[in-house]
Amino acid sequence: MRIALILLVLAGCAAPGGTAGPQSGWDGASYDDLVRAWGTPARSTKLSDGSNVYTWVSEGVGTRGRVSPSIGIGIGSGGGVGIGTGVMFGSGGGEPVRCERTLIFREGRVAEQNWQGPAEYCDTFRR
Repeated sequence: MRIALILLVLAGCAAPGGTAGPQSGWDGASYDDLVRAWGTPARSTKLSDGSNVYTWVSEGVGTRGRVSPSIGIGIGSGGGVGIGTGVMFGSGGGEPVRCERTLIFREGRVAEQNWQGPAEYCDTFRR
């Protein structure tokens, strides 16, 4: 029973379209839909079965947040002492990120997809 449950879960994870990532929204989309959303693809080819393969590449700068704790001590004019703490959240620049999306079209519609890149960045290309 336990093995059957594990196999069922694994099969669900491996099933095509089983992910809820950004790519699932593009299933069945036309080439024109993708060009309107992402522009001209960077590469293309045709498979021996007649399917068209297009790859879009996008690059940007990811965020790299940081937390900066601080402590302050002050002496008031009446002789009192104050101590305070604070935390500053911010961005210390970012690292280059890249999302490469390769889509296979059959009968003019998206049939298969392969997305490579950080999920946070690739999610920005969802439908």
